[in-house]
Amino acid sequence: MQKIWKVKQQDASLQKKLSAALNISPVLARLLINRGLILSEEAKSFLNPALSSLHSFNLLPDISKAKQRIHKALANKEKVLLFSDYDADGLTSLAVLKIALDRLGVNSQAYIPHRLKEGYGLGRTAVKYAIDNAFSLVITLDCGISNFQEVEDLKRHNIDVIIIDHHHLHSGKLPCADAVINPKREDSDYPFKDLAGVGLSYKFASCLLEDELEEELDLVCLGTVADVAPLLGENRIIVKEGLKKLNNTRRPGLKALLEKAGIANKTLNAGHISYILGPRLNACGRIDSGHAALELLLCGCETRSRELAEHLHNKNRERQRIEGGVMDEALSRLEYDIDLNKERVIVLYQENWHQGVLGIVAAKIADRFHRPAIVVSFNDQGLGKGSGRSIESFHLFEGLLECQSHLEGFGGHKKACGLSILKHNIEGFKQSINRIAQRLCAQDLLPSLHIDLALELADLNETLLSDLETLEPFGQDNPEPVFSTNNLKLKSKPALLAKDTLKFWVTDGKVTYSAVGFGMGSYLDLVRSAKEINLAYKVSRDTWNGNNQLQLEIEDIRLS
Repeated sequence: MQKIWKVKQQDASLQKKLSAALNISPVLARLLINRGLILSEEAKSFLNPALSSLHSFNLLPDISKAKQRIHKALANKEKVLLFSDYDADGLTSLAVLKIALDRLGVNSQAYIPHRLKEGYGLGRTAVKYAIDNAFSLVITLDCGISNFQEVEDLKRHNIDVIIIDHHHLHSGKLPCADAVINPKREDSDYPFKDLAGVGLSYKFASCLLEDELEEELDLVCLGTVADVAPLLGENRIIVKEGLKKLNNTRRPGLKALLEKAGIANKTLNAGHISYILGPRLNACGRIDSGHAALELLLCGCETRSRELAEHLHNKNRERQRIEGGVMDEALSRLEYDIDLNKERVIVLYQENWHQGVLGIVAAKIADRFHRPAIVVSFNDQGLGKGSGRSIESFHLFEGLLECQSHLEGFGGHKKACGLSILKHNIEGFKQSINRIAQRLCAQDLLPSLHIDLALELADLNETLLSDLETLEPFGQDNPEPVFSTNNLKLKSKPALLAKDTLKFWVTDGKVTYSAVGFGMGSYLDLVRSAKEINLAYKVSRDTWNGNNQLQLEIEDIRLS
């Protein structure tokens, strides 16, 4: 699909002012402005993230109430049930709080729901387990904010509830829990609203122990990146510092996971979490039980850690196989059942698709067709579970709010959602969400490539690479900068390497660089026939086979 190149507007005077104020290069100043950092103090904080800049945990709503309740549980030797979501954010949230409660001496037990048997969130099975096993306190992590009925059921049985959740609230209402720690509450004074679930767990753990818990930042970093939280504000600080801890982790479980993934000797960045570690932690919860992943995070035995890492590796391969099958079937349904000229939200459904891969399939479809996608699997009783992913111009959670009459339940945020629906309501829901999406214009449905700066090849040097490193870690809302250069000539014949990788050399007549396009084999004929090309690219260092030189990582190609 043809991408629209959008080169960000430049304000030369502002760029000059910021460059002088911070004593940084004009290019770095431009990149900061592109990220909305126009005030010198704000930009300075971004460039120098420090743990000392984290907001006080005391600003979080109900955190004092929650702390008091934990100390009561400790004094009375109560049994505490820790209930978390089964994804990487939930698992790391649970691990961080479990470590803290163990240090305090609180008698706590982990409970992770089985995705296929129990679904998302605090369900009836977990409620019954808490009642039957005489727990007096339940703490939900990375979930619970929408479990009104379940919290009421626990309270009726004299079981207290603490909710630690970062998801959006339904109509601003709160469950009748004893404490609800969520910065998105309407009455919250907490300055940063976008902490992941594990970020909130970390804050609460720090509050309980009155300690910054820097040694746990590897786990917090892992869950934050895996949950695709925006890498700005506190998240940027957490991930920046957490990557240092992860690169030197002493946890046998993480060491074994890194070894099995083949990245034990690499300098880890956010990308390694997003594409390698996160999927392995998520795989167990997607297709089976998340308990093995939690055990790995907490494991102190090297032998057992290796066994668990092998298990997670195998589950991830199984997940990939299942995902491929569902993806093929979904694309087939799309071809015959969806008219993309009329439907701006893709809604696909079928009986007995594996629920654990629906989110991944929805994400891939949304990315391929550049429009919101919701994928639903129905069981034999006609109850459907679905996941959705969206594009920048469509707020998925708000869309679901407008057509919730068709749904049994839902949750999520701007870019992602989960929902449950009865089969006889699916067509009505499909029509309703598409009526809402009529607000999208044709331009909204075309993929855009945001380009930070148009550069000459002579502008590419070690100083630029150093500037880029100061902007790391890259991720959600802090993307790796993209540049463009026009009217380049080929210096070599383009070649197609393994895994659909395109490789060639380009020159402007003065400077020559290699260009590599991962997964861009389809551009081979275009480049072969071109006299001149325009390139959109990222700048990286090629260290393959002992090299140490700059290269252009291709984002898109156009004929000049």
